[in-house]
Amino acid sequence: MVVLLSLPSLGQEGNSAAVTQFYLQTFLATDGQNVSTDLSFDSFLTKLEKKRVTIKKEKDFIRYVFTKTHHEYLKKFEPFAPFKSLFNNGAYNCLTGTILYTIILNHFNIPHEVIETNYHIFITVTSKQRKILLEATDPVNGFVESDNDIEERIATYKQNTVSASNSKLTYYQFNFDLYNNVSMEELRGLLYYNKAVDSFNHHQLENSIQFLVEAHDLYSSTRIDEFSKILLLSVQQSNWEKGTKEKYIQLISTISEKNALAIASVR
Repeated sequence: MVVLLSLPSLGQEGNSAAVTQFYLQTFLATDGQNVSTDLSFDSFLTKLEKKRVTIKKEKDFIRYVFTKTHHEYLKKFEPFAPFKSLFNNGAYNCLTGTILYTIILNHFNIPHEVIETNYHIFITVTSKQRKILLEATDPVNGFVESDNDIEERIATYKQNTVSASNSKLTYYQFNFDLYNNVSMEELRGLLYYNKAVDSFNHHQLENSIQFLVEAHDLYSSTRIDEFSKILLLSVQQSNWEKGTKEKYIQLISTISEKNALAIASVR
């Protein structure tokens, strides 16, 4: 079930911390439990706020945020690390790392876009000095400010090719090309989508279907449709009893149909 929360009103003095906490808690809620970040994240933001006063150029402050956030929270890459792992043990992936950066950028009212491709997600920032690209999984070269370098990075992302990091695994090649701006709500949907894929990889088919339902409730996307086909085939080929099969086939078909209608309505 998707938990609906009341967003603190924007634009009011003193609401920045409340809005930041709202976003933080909504992402933590995707892990199905109340996860406390104690006072560490608040303390981290306070240190950034103090530093912002002393750094004159916004782009230099963004570079400082990029470096300090990586040092504090993005410590080891794990493809399907849940969002809570950022605060538990520093495990992250391109999605959770990107989400953490966008929470911080929102906190400081720095204009930016989160962009999703087939196999990756990144941030473009419009600072007062220049455009910047932030790549959460690259602590050394992930702060990109040269126009040419940004264009090269984006061109690479648009190729939508998957890098096979493990030769023993089978990688699925999507039959679509994504290059979308993603909202905060849609980022939550992508967290559930990752959980659906991770559950599928661990042969937890019922969990995978339920997570895909959560993902679709937040984000209608061609990746939902593509994965629905995989789940549908898996259910059809399963050894589940007839009634269970029919129930989940109907559920997946409904997700696929609603998803297709939602996508068509915005074209």
